[in-house]
Amino acid sequence: MESTSVREFAERILLTTSLEEKLTHAPASLVIDPPKRGSYHAPDLPGRPNELIPQKHQAKSAFPSAPQIEHEEHRATLLHFFANHELLAVELMALALLKFPDAPDAFRKGVLNTLKEEQNHTRWYIQRMQECGIQFGDHPVTPMIWEHIATMESPLDYVSRLSLTFEQANLDYAKYYAEILSQAGDSKSAKILTKIYHDEIAHVGHGLKWLRRWKQEAQSDWDAWHQRLHLPLSPMRAKGMAPFNETGRRKAGLDDHFIASLKRYHSSRGRSPDLWYFNPDAEYAAETPSWTCPKRLHDLAADLEPAFALAAPTQDDIVLMRRRPSDSHRDYLAQFDLSFPEIAPFEELETIQKERKMRSVRPWAKLSPLLSKETTLTLRELLPANLNPLPAKISSPTLLSDDYENWVAKDLYSAAGRGIHRFTQETVAQLPRKSFLIEPWVEKLMEFSLLFHRRPEEEGGLRYLGSARQTTDLQGQWRSSSSLAKPTHGLSPDLARLIGQHLMPTIRQFIQPALEELLSSHAYLGPICLDSFYYQTPEGPKWQPVVEINARWTMGRLAHEFRRKINSQKSFTLTTCSPPEARKWIDDQKAIVLADPDTASRRVPILLEVESFGPPLL
Repeated sequence: MESTSVREFAERILLTTSLEEKLTHAPASLVIDPPKRGSYHAPDLPGRPNELIPQKHQAKSAFPSAPQIEHEEHRATLLHFFANHELLAVELMALALLKFPDAPDAFRKGVLNTLKEEQNHTRWYIQRMQECGIQFGDHPVTPMIWEHIATMESPLDYVSRLSLTFEQANLDYAKYYAEILSQAGDSKSAKILTKIYHDEIAHVGHGLKWLRRWKQEAQSDWDAWHQRLHLPLSPMRAKGMAPFNETGRRKAGLDDHFIASLKRYHSSRGRSPDLWYFNPDAEYAAETPSWTCPKRLHDLAADLEPAFALAAPTQDDIVLMRRRPSDSHRDYLAQFDLSFPEIAPFEELETIQKERKMRSVRPWAKLSPLLSKETTLTLRELLPANLNPLPAKISSPTLLSDDYENWVAKDLYSAAGRGIHRFTQETVAQLPRKSFLIEPWVEKLMEFSLLFHRRPEEEGGLRYLGSARQTTDLQGQWRSSSSLAKPTHGLSPDLARLIGQHLMPTIRQFIQPALEELLSSHAYLGPICLDSFYYQTPEGPKWQPVVEINARWTMGRLAHEFRRKINSQKSFTLTTCSPPEARKWIDDQKAIVLADPDTASRRVPILLEVESFGPPLL
């Protein structure tokens, strides 16, 4: 009998369009290939018969709920979902054998054994769903698992993504649905799920064995696994949308630290909630007590508020939203380990405050005199003169000196670059005759925010959190904020050196004490962001430490919080785009789209992971 190599067998499994051939076990004469260097390029999708080709944008069948399992048609649909997952596992295991021919023989034999069991699982599901009245391919199938795993670059990636993520999640699904099917009187399907559950325990154990062999000795299992997952894959995928199964994980060999860490992921601590809401028109409301938010600002706030709702609250809190996110978009965000806390309608603010016990109320901005740009001048006056190189004054439009050609007048109550009026000697007469904050318009080398948070003294008082780089358009309106793992990344050596030598000492010695004096006089607690920039002069770069004080949350602070939540070792840019562009970002999987583009009216906040500073032009 002619022998078959592992490569020949795996390639046939991966590329064939015959389902029968794909589910045929390896021959007894299978020969383990000798170690061989080289790379195998994965196809865009595995070979499939036409009715089983995964369609990314095809309408999906609804995943049956537990009560629906009482009906045979829904049980068949459930088995159809599971069969596709098992078939994808077969194909991905074949791909791993092809991509890593120089992996240890013991590892490859383990993959071959697991592949055989996944073939069995697929056959069991197909046979049982046929008995329930449907054929494999009667419902759309998704390539989601393939897309997460096919890009694997090492055997460690394989065990981290497939064995310890998707197969670990099956410890929840298989046990739970075996019980549900048994309760529904479908003992045949329940027995299949029970057998698969016991196999999956061994599959997770196989992945754990090789994770421990290949990880750094000092790393915990949890850290080694968690660090191998990259966006959009996260530990959330290792938990099924079913009761968390500790017993199965212990049988697979996962230790207490791993299980506890995964179980705590986004878990509540049970405290009274903070109540959060997004009010980006706070400056206008502070200036005009009778202010009513116009529809255009209401719609824009509804577009942008998911960024605030995802970044600022914890899972213990409640957030008010003008537009409730769809379940499908929440499922999408869960891929990135982002989830909303409890959501309530924005218009129920007063009702919730009356009827529910709250720890605190935390808006985007508290209505306060601190929101006026006059506060900026107050803070400047508390600083040494050399830290105010650019002149500034509250007055009607006028040139404060002849040293600068271009000037800017800022409305005293405005935000995000709105209410900015650029002028020169020739155009100053065109501006309204009212009080503005007047200052020069200079050539900026870098714009950034200094991020602080003030808590009660017993909780640490005023703390400096870091900085966020920002970009604005030619009119000074906000475009993006970036929280960088290395704040000087991408800067010229001169500017990086200047920041390294002067920024932190100046913050500690002068800015933080002056800011504390100002905030304590207003009894203010909460986020504080100081807009700041470096600008070019004939003598070289100069720093204007305080351009504006924002006694509220800012997009820079949100970018900082997203980086802290997702991965503090990476850099992220928070910006916005149009709804059609947002849909493209979702399709390309190159950004996290924070709001649902199907319901947004004007702008959609998105988060990009950036290798170097300089977000795309949107």
